Amino acid sequence: MRLPAVAIVAAFASGIVLGLHPTVARNASSHILLSSLFLLVAFFVLAGIFFVRIAHLLVATIASLFGWILLGFLGVCIAEQPRDANQVISLVEQSRISL
Repeated sequence: MRLPAVAIVAAFASGIVLGLHPTVARNASSHILLSSLFLLVAFFVLAGIFFVRIAHLLVATIASLFGWILLGFLGVCIAEQPRDANQVISLVEQSRISL
């Protein structure tokens, strides 16, 4: 029962590693990249559900793994978004407010 969880974690972690590449980090704030990643994740989830329903489990597994890889990639891209200047963390870093 642990093997599916290990495969999901490995796929998610590989998506994170791909997202930390310097070229991706430079383009992480692109709205086109983020929206296309959301659409691709939705496509792979729906494809996985479709292939499970018609009993093509290998194709559903591959679609699921690609979905988890893209979710890790998307998570890194969202985490790389610049913070607003008036966000609490930014204000604390600038010593404009104290905790």
